[in-house]
Amino acid sequence: MRVSDLQNFPAYAAPAGMEPGGWAIVGLAANFWATASAQISEGLLLGESAQVMFTPIGYRWNYGDGSTLASADGGASWKDLGFAEFSATDTSHVYTAKGTFSVVLTVDYRADYTFGDQGWRPVEGIVTVPSTPFTVVAARESTVLVAEDCRANPRGPGC
Repeated sequence: MRVSDLQNFPAYAAPAGMEPGGWAIVGLAANFWATASAQISEGLLLGESAQVMFTPIGYRWNYGDGSTLASADGGASWKDLGFAEFSATDTSHVYTAKGTFSVVLTVDYRADYTFGDQGWRPVEGIVTVPSTPFTVVAARESTVLVAEDCRANPRGPGC
């Protein structure tokens, strides 16, 4: 079986997110992540009840400014990683110019199928599923510290 045989078994786009939500500061890291997981689609194959399991194996980010990134995993939020805001991550991106950018995530899935009394068998090829594009606005900003001391708290906002 090949990927072209899976027309009746859709794989769904992975939810994607970024922080800070929908905006970025030129010159600082904006963090992106996806929450793709294995998914099973059911249908008929040669008149028999069948299942296809899609397992994520790769993530491709197009950040909308000509920069792209391929990653083996979908990344995570700064909080989940234990990082301060604007820290670089494996899936973050630094915009070098202000503007409005359309970001698209494409997830590559390996597919396996089963029908009848057969066990899981691999499908030849890779299934690629793009996300719905989302907008990021990058702007130049300056930081003003109020009642904060970067020497005392170097991980504080703006430090």
